[in-house]
This record gives sequence, C-alpha cells and structure tokens, in this order.
Amino acid sequence: MHPFRPNILYLHSHDTGRYVQPYGYAVPTLNIQRLAEQGVLFRKAFCAAPTCSPSRASLLTGQYAHCSGMLGLAHRGFSLNDYTQHLLHTLRKEGYHSALIGEEHLSKDRNAIGYDYVSKIEGFNSNVVAHADQGTYSTLFSVGRFF
Repeated sequence: MHPFRPNILYLHSHDTGRYVQPYGYAVPTLNIQRLAEQGVLFRKAFCAAPTCSPSRASLLTGQYAHCSGMLGLAHRGFSLNDYTQHLLHTLRKEGYHSALIGEEHLSKDRNAIGYDYVSKIEGFNSNVVAHADQGTYSTLFSVGRFF
C-alpha cells in the first residue's frame, strides 16, 4: 500500500449524457463545470451497454454486461453474478473506505453491493457527514440531480 492515496470521488449522473457545460453545451451546470476544471474530464468515453444497469456494471466491474451477469435493469431483477467484482472491493484492498450516496442501479438492495456506508435517500436528498478519523473514502455517487 502506498503512503499517499489520493481521494477518489466518482460522480455518475443519471441520463444527462454529454449535454452538460463541460462538453461545450449551453446547459449551465456550474458545479459539474468546476469539477471538470479541477479534475479529469473524459472526452473519448464509450458506453459498454445500451441501458443503465448493464452500462454501470461494465464501468464498475471492468467486465462486459454478459460476463458480469447484469443483462438487464437491476430494478427488474437483474444482478451481478459476483458483487466482489465491483471496483469498491479492489479499492478496499488498497485501504480505501467506500460510501454510496444516491442510487447506483446495480442491485434492488443497495446494501448488497458491499459499501462501507450506504446513505439513506429521501427523494433527491441525502445527508452524509464523515469525520476526519474515519479514514479515506472512495465515494461513489450516482445521483440524478447534483448541478
């Protein structure tokens, strides 16, 4: 394990596509724009599957949907063959902690994925407080409206 680990913040909005300000569109998304300016912006990204759950499963497991088992939408009963293939388990081995804030669409039961912390959601609202002594968090978001 490395003595210095960068914080990882993964934001995944729902159905925004590329039609947000950092990609040159006139839709004002000031917070997303600021994050893009201070972080990494992918300009050549491709979707591994045509629908939500299989696409996210591919991104977060590194496997095609037909290999991971996520052949359809999680809210319609589809699931990963093995949730330990999720990126958060690889990060955990490197000393990271993880929190899910929002919806990830990989399981009907948000606790089944294996996050250290799963926030309670009420509509589009979720409140999370992390104390400094809780370590480094690899926080994975999937919230529909954060701009």
